[in-house]
Amino acid sequence: MSYAEQYTDAVLNGDIIAGKKIIQACERFKNDLKRQNTNEFPYYFDEEIEKKIIKFVELLPTTDGKKLHLATFQKWILSNIYSWREVDTGNKRFDRAFISMARKNSKTYIASTMGAIALLMEKEPQQGRQILFTANAYKQARLAYDMMASELRQVVKASPYIRQRLKIGKMQITDKDSNSFAMALSSDTTTLDGYGATLGIVDEYHLAKNRKVLEAIKTGMNNQANATLAVISTSGDDTNCPMYEDYQFLSKVLEGKEHADRYFIAIWEIDQEDKETLLEHPEIWIKANPLFEIESVRKTMTNTIRDDLQLAIKQENVAGVLVKNFNTWQNAKTNQFLNIEDWQNTLVTDKPDIKGKPVYIGIDLSKTNDLSAVSWLVPLSGGKFYADSFSFVGSKGGLERKERRDNISYTKLQDRGECDITTLDSGVIDYSKIYDFVNNLIDNNDLDLQAICYDPYNMNTLLTDFEKQGYPMIEVRQGAITLSVPIREFREAIYNRDIIHGDNQLLEYAVNNSVIRYDSQNNALLDKTHYETRIDPVAALLDAWTVGKSYFKDVEGSKANNDFYKSDDFSF
Repeated sequence: MSYAEQYTDAVLNGDIIAGKKIIQACERFKNDLKRQNTNEFPYYFDEEIEKKIIKFVELLPTTDGKKLHLATFQKWILSNIYSWREVDTGNKRFDRAFISMARKNSKTYIASTMGAIALLMEKEPQQGRQILFTANAYKQARLAYDMMASELRQVVKASPYIRQRLKIGKMQITDKDSNSFAMALSSDTTTLDGYGATLGIVDEYHLAKNRKVLEAIKTGMNNQANATLAVISTSGDDTNCPMYEDYQFLSKVLEGKEHADRYFIAIWEIDQEDKETLLEHPEIWIKANPLFEIESVRKTMTNTIRDDLQLAIKQENVAGVLVKNFNTWQNAKTNQFLNIEDWQNTLVTDKPDIKGKPVYIGIDLSKTNDLSAVSWLVPLSGGKFYADSFSFVGSKGGLERKERRDNISYTKLQDRGECDITTLDSGVIDYSKIYDFVNNLIDNNDLDLQAICYDPYNMNTLLTDFEKQGYPMIEVRQGAITLSVPIREFREAIYNRDIIHGDNQLLEYAVNNSVIRYDSQNNALLDKTHYETRIDPVAALLDAWTVGKSYFKDVEGSKANNDFYKSDDFSF
């Protein structure tokens, strides 16, 4: 039985406690074994390569010179990445890898061994292989490089053959036989230009605010038939980042909702239901800390993590520990409006039919060259509301500059049907498009408009136009007296899943950005003072919620009362 199968079976049999995503990854591996060498799946698993890889890595001494014994999960990772091959070419199946686990679980070591394999063992290409270690900070990128250099220095001492092949310098390790090299680089994309990596490793990717580094590395790999780009990182405390987008997509791959046969996925994390009982059940910590399968490591790390968790609970600041020690994504901003997991728990894959339904429409207009939003709230049966949104994007100063500043691609969101980028030469938002959008939303869905709920800022022109239509207009003043209670009730409704929504990425982006500030009376308000973070879709939705939240009590209640007055039960 292969090393990869041993770990897979241990997980699926319950001998090793694992989270849902690792169980799914192991099920994926089993399924791939069954369908290998078929027309639909032109890959095969090579156990001979696996044996060579594991033997080589276990010959690499640790940094203190001791003999290494790989943990079974480490063998599983390396075996998957290198043993799966293309039927036609024999090249590696996986050209992308996403490996995520809690801190202090050998991420750097895995990266260093992958670098050593690519430098010394791989033969495609035969000459000029490039191994690049990158991270958000150069110091971080150096960690895996320095570990690899230390390991290979131990090998050089023991092997005259390797001593002749390798030149290990402070900045570069060179394999003279193949004219190949490994080096560490910073996240400055200008330093990546001109490189054609055979192996590119990105560490701590959760800190990256854009995809430029990955795109620069991937572009350099375009003429490499056997290249791999690997992200090896923990989760982060800000979900508005490219790594979190990849995490969401790859979660769907593991669930079978998306397909990416050339993407290796390994995500060790605790499950959502584990969070409430973490302190009482340290046996499940291995879900995020796979190195716990080594007993000596488990004993040492358990005490440290327990201390961190107990202190965080006392200080009511558990988010950092959940990220660092349990590899869960958190929005750890101070006074975060909504927990991102609560928001995602109310996501529905199939949008409800809103034809003929009542609707409350919220409008939040910002500067005409920035971002304005229309959000709507539709009461459904069972006392629930459906929420959605559409935004209008100004481009004054340049769209590319705006996308860099806001850290989001409005171009892609426009393709998804979530926003409209102005086409005016001035770059300002065309308010007539907002007017047309609202009219089309109502007419195309035959909606029963209850009210247009608006922030009065910049609303004068649209207000006049809508009033001419005879639409019921309700001003929602932006102050604590008006908004504090609705904000608290909105959060409670999300937590109780009384509000549902579709996969609107721009709306989720605004949720991630939204922070609450409190006045001297502890009244809650959305903080609109940080103009670099876009929250307009949420602000518009809160306007609609402020008026529409009482629909079931007021509108439905009045219908029930009216029915009672008309019934025989009313008279005697």
